[in-house]
Amino acid sequence: MDTLSASNNQFALDLSKRLAESAAGKNIFFSPWSISTSLAMVYLGTKGNTAAQIVEVHSDNTRLWAKQEELGFSKIGNIYSEFHNAYLLKSISKLYGEKTSPFKGVSLQTEALFASLKIFFFHLFLSLGKIPDLLPDGSLDSLTKMVLVNAIYVKGKWEQKFMIQDTTEKPFRLNKTTTKPVQMMSMRKILHIFQVEEPPTKIFELHYNNCEINMFILLPYDLNGLQEKLNDWTCADMMDTGEVQVYLPRFKMEESYDLKSTLISMGMRDPFSQGRADFSGISERRDLFLSHVFHKAFVEVNEEGTEAAAGIGSVLTVQMTYPLITFNADHLFLFFIRHNHTNNILFLGRFCSP
Repeated sequence: MDTLSASNNQFALDLSKRLAESAAGKNIFFSPWSISTSLAMVYLGTKGNTAAQIVEVHSDNTRLWAKQEELGFSKIGNIYSEFHNAYLLKSISKLYGEKTSPFKGVSLQTEALFASLKIFFFHLFLSLGKIPDLLPDGSLDSLTKMVLVNAIYVKGKWEQKFMIQDTTEKPFRLNKTTTKPVQMMSMRKILHIFQVEEPPTKIFELHYNNCEINMFILLPYDLNGLQEKLNDWTCADMMDTGEVQVYLPRFKMEESYDLKSTLISMGMRDPFSQGRADFSGISERRDLFLSHVFHKAFVEVNEEGTEAAAGIGSVLTVQMTYPLITFNADHLFLFFIRHNHTNNILFLGRFCSP
């Protein structure tokens, strides 16, 4: 794993732990890659301590910012769209400023409702209806100076689909004493799987119709210490091949975050501070500061594939005999989607509440 992907993945894990602190017993789902790319865009307009704190939060990942500039993302706002036969990927990051700011003509001061509707329809078009209400009610007011909004949409299909007739209702364990019924998908295939001794965990790859992006699902006996190990488990060389009986719940998650307090706790104080924020790289005004950083992510996993935060991979088919391994995701599990070429964690989630 190179320095760039290691830094990106460390940011993913740090952010995941912060979000988990305020989400006990709740699902978590976000795109660290998309958030990081958005903040890299913001970084290009900052100077001094404001810039240094953004870099520090990303493990001094100056290569990421340099890459952003090479790709022409120095403008305020970028759209990334990619289409393959196997999957569709769209990502958007936009920095909206109060209308007297020279880089954007949207009024957040006197036309808050209009601005909210404009952003709503922009993201509705982007996400094909999957992420319609990115901005919470009342999030824009007369004091708002700049708002960073970010969303990402991916749709893909499994290379070997779960059979709908094999899906049955089964209990999902919320804790040691409480269960909730879920629609449990099932298949028996030759898959890449990795069993960890400490903490005791099973990990397997769920493949799509292309080898560029894969989904990994991590099933722990105990969550403690699991997230810290994710960075060591994003390497395909760690995986073995085996015959796996998979039980995986059909699920849908839609999670929204205002990352302001989380990013401040991680060290990004000045960008959100009026009087200390330095956005002189994009405006001559000295009173600009970030009011909010909104991120919304949607994922749906079913027999056909994944919508929203999903990836694509290849399936290994081998005519050999393997001992049967059971992977029964009937309790809390983590999952992430990795870009195979760069080894970056694109999406990270925790499913614990059907």
